[in-house]
Amino acid sequence: MATQKVGTAEFEIVTKKRHDLCSSDDLLQFGKQLNDLFGACPRAFAGLTSLWLQNMRFGELDIPNILSTCKRLEYLRLTRCDSGFHSVLQVEHDQLVEIEVDQGKFERVELICLPKLQRIWILPECPKLLKPVLNKLQHVNLEHLPEGCDLAWTMFILEAAPSLKELCITVWDHWCIMITNKELRKKYCFCEKADVKWKPYAPDFKHKNLAKLTIYGFQPDDNFMRYIRCIVEHAVNITEISLYDRKVCGRCDDLDPEIKDNVCPSRYPPTAEERKQITEGLGLASVAVVHFRS
Repeated sequence: MATQKVGTAEFEIVTKKRHDLCSSDDLLQFGKQLNDLFGACPRAFAGLTSLWLQNMRFGELDIPNILSTCKRLEYLRLTRCDSGFHSVLQVEHDQLVEIEVDQGKFERVELICLPKLQRIWILPECPKLLKPVLNKLQHVNLEHLPEGCDLAWTMFILEAAPSLKELCITVWDHWCIMITNKELRKKYCFCEKADVKWKPYAPDFKHKNLAKLTIYGFQPDDNFMRYIRCIVEHAVNITEISLYDRKVCGRCDDLDPEIKDNVCPSRYPPTAEERKQITEGLGLASVAVVHFRS
């Protein structure tokens, strides 16, 4: 670890108490214990490629110090961690590929400099604010978008990422991993399915680099058809649109029948004639760009 020649090293640091049993003093104490460990073993942490921290409250400079120590870090996950209510998390790292922040109390996350970042979830914001962050982004994969909701909000990525070449979205209500019990959903503050409203910053903008659009979970309804037309209208050099049926999960077949009754059957077009009608309905200049994949 000291020579940083270990291929892969991963730490998962979990506190003795569950989060719902932790007081503010507990969170501060756990954060202090981690800082003490960092101070005692800086060369060991310098070789880490993956780090997952849970149930900790840090000082303002603690997380930047952790990032500067873990020079090889590629994956960082912070679960129920913060620097106090309404604090700001600033992230700067040369090697970080993926960062995940869940159930934290940060008011916002600022991506200062992350040249290798491939995965972060962001809220739709004005392209002027996002372009400095997403300007060189070339590949985007959005997973588990809820079925039945409008997809137009994803257009903010095209506006903010002029270098984007490929966009892939997966629309899927993955029932076997969803919490469906109403009391549990209320207890853990899960929101109900809702549309994200988004209006283009510049309605007539043109994207010149997007060449490929891939959709998993395609259904021949107005939502998907309208979305594809919108993409084609703005991505003027698109050459391939690949449409797949819903992804298949064996565990979903074993669900309780009462839950399975909520799952609408797929209407993915099975025949060549149906696919031809859908392609023609898109009104594209060249129908050859549309591919129905199995």
